Amino acid sequence: MLDWHEKDGVMKMKIVVGAWLLTACFAGSASAACDALAQAAEATNAGNEALAREIAGRPKPGCTTDEKAMISRIVALASFNRIVGAVGQGANLADFEQELETIRKTNSAPWQVFDALGDINRDRRDYEAAARYYQLALEDASNEVLTPDWMAPDEKYIVRLDHMATEMRLAAPRPVKLAMRGACKISYRGVSLKKKSTPVRYVFGTAEFTPEGLESARDLSECLKSVKPKAITLIGHTDPVGTAQANRALSLERADALAQYLVTEGYAGVCTTVGKGEDEPFKADDASAYDEETLNQMNRRVEVDVEN
Repeated sequence: MLDWHEKDGVMKMKIVVGAWLLTACFAGSASAACDALAQAAEATNAGNEALAREIAGRPKPGCTTDEKAMISRIVALASFNRIVGAVGQGANLADFEQELETIRKTNSAPWQVFDALGDINRDRRDYEAAARYYQLALEDASNEVLTPDWMAPDEKYIVRLDHMATEMRLAAPRPVKLAMRGACKISYRGVSLKKKSTPVRYVFGTAEFTPEGLESARDLSECLKSVKPKAITLIGHTDPVGTAQANRALSLERADALAQYLVTEGYAGVCTTVGKGEDEPFKADDASAYDEETLNQMNRRVEVDVEN
């Protein structure tokens, strides 16, 4: 698993040891007849990407559909390992975007590829694309068949992926659907992610939805219909413009307006509203990457705390 982050303008990375110990992991999981799976794993462990690709291109007698899919993912990991090594030697991650996109389009991309594409798009400030890639990374990581435990992100990294997807949605100029590819989920591999921030936007100084705000509110309503929580708490937040007292009142009015909309759209559970005003600003991963207006936009949000 990779933890890419930027510090002082230089891309850094950290490899969490254990993610690439493939052969031992497959010793008890691959069927005895699927020799290609173990062979691809051994080639990848040895750093032989060319051999891994060759094995993947051969006929695969005795392999199940899932095992064939896993072979393709191992080849993708072999390519990804090479990219990791190059970035570790000082290469720019963005230079590998086309190759990462090619891997993604083969439908064999593991979550690490989506995560890296999210980072690339975040750095170029294409926040909509970055949000989608981080959400796709989460969705792929939640597939316990094609992302077994040895390949999956740990709890800390799952929380990070969710936070980055949220941050990008809040920073994006246009709404990014929560409902795409499972972002409505409140648990990934047993990790609870019950609190969701949604960029429901309002007319300045009021609790009236903008057209984009209405779109986000509708998206949240669809999410709640899929999750069916028995209770939710809507927590309103504002930017620091204006007095603290006025902002607290406004944040509650906005949470109340969203609650009323959700009930009208069919949410039948218990709905509680809270107004925090400017007291709890959004904690961006790297606040220095944003201008003041974008940071204020992130602060103007409603958190949805879901109870199941």
